[in-house]
Amino acid sequence: MTALPAAVPRPVSAERLAHDDARRFDVTDFVLSEYPRVVSAVRMIAGDREAAVDAVQDALVQLLTDRDRMWPRNVAAWITVVASNRARDVHRRDAAGRRALDRLRPAALEDPTDRAGRDLDVLAALETLPQRMRQVCVLHYLQDQSVREIAQAMGIGTGTVKTQLHRGRIALARRLRP
Repeated sequence: MTALPAAVPRPVSAERLAHDDARRFDVTDFVLSEYPRVVSAVRMIAGDREAAVDAVQDALVQLLTDRDRMWPRNVAAWITVVASNRARDVHRRDAAGRRALDRLRPAALEDPTDRAGRDLDVLAALETLPQRMRQVCVLHYLQDQSVREIAQAMGIGTGTVKTQLHRGRIALARRLRP
């Protein structure tokens, strides 16, 4: 009688390995041993502990619920990367929202005594400028007139207006510096 050949082990597919790894993953063990280090690492990257905790939890849920994903070799590293990316995205989105709200928010009320002091300083500095330079600066900076509009109103060229604005800005900056 002839001996039967020894059973040749069939190659194990990557999907099968991933499935087996997922079945062996113990969430409780991960939370007790790896979770604090992962949160700490994400916090160092993201800068905010609460954002880090949320991002790590989201990444863990994503790993456990996505059946099409290949199981990572190093779960802690995978969660750290995914969570830090998510925390960074949340931070960017929140920062963009804050900037948008700041643009929509009316300017804070100013203390009239502070404004009066600044106004007096500006008036005193303007008085030191030559007449035409003072007119050009007031029309442009205080009345929001364009260079072309000032040139037409005063009957001078736009180059002259630009020169007067440049020189006036320098002179006012020198006088208004603390």
